[in-house]
Amino acid sequence: MANISKWFGYPIYITKLENFEDINKKIVPVILRDITPTNSQYSTTTDVKPKELQSIDDNLHKDKRFKELYTELSKVIQGCLSAQKYNLDLFEIYITKSWATLSTKEQFISYHRHMSSHFSFVYYPQAHEQGNLFLLDDDAHKVGLTIPKRDPYFTEWDQSNYGKAEYPGETGNVIIFPSMMFHETGKNTKDIPRLSISGDIMLTMKEGIKSEHNIPSPLTWMKL
Repeated sequence: MANISKWFGYPIYITKLENFEDINKKIVPVILRDITPTNSQYSTTTDVKPKELQSIDDNLHKDKRFKELYTELSKVIQGCLSAQKYNLDLFEIYITKSWATLSTKEQFISYHRHMSSHFSFVYYPQAHEQGNLFLLDDDAHKVGLTIPKRDPYFTEWDQSNYGKAEYPGETGNVIIFPSMMFHETGKNTKDIPRLSISGDIMLTMKEGIKSEHNIPSPLTWMKL
């Protein structure tokens, strides 16, 4: 069942993908076959050596072998935006890039964020309690005085004061969050690879709908 909650003022959406078991049977062998040291790139968002592997292609959403996955992810993304009361009659929704990551034992993805999209997502085709997703409060970049979110400044921790939200990296889970949020993963503590598929989402206005505050339809752009 889908759940949306707010951390640090940002909405976080989590759900299980429909038919994830059948989809994973098709895509897990593809990822394991395709992502090898000879045809992949190393992640730039980790300090671990050897670094986890990422697919060279960040247009996984265009790969026909993953069509069923992205059909289901599209439904989840639209459900996420509808739950936040976005007027989808006004917006076009785009996945701008998407890629797979393979993390072996002791590997993790370090603190980072995505600055060229509105929302980001992660889907776990293979993850057996092998390091969760952490979304972080960005106190260091806030203007004004703040109280550090650490002991002994608070008597107990809850959603109003804790600086780190933890979401389970479990097989079949989809998590969607604002791209500006800093995030990282825990270490893969097991001997089998943790597989994740991430992506970025952008909203633009539909063609013919003007807005001073949002990105116009790409159909109106001119390439130079």
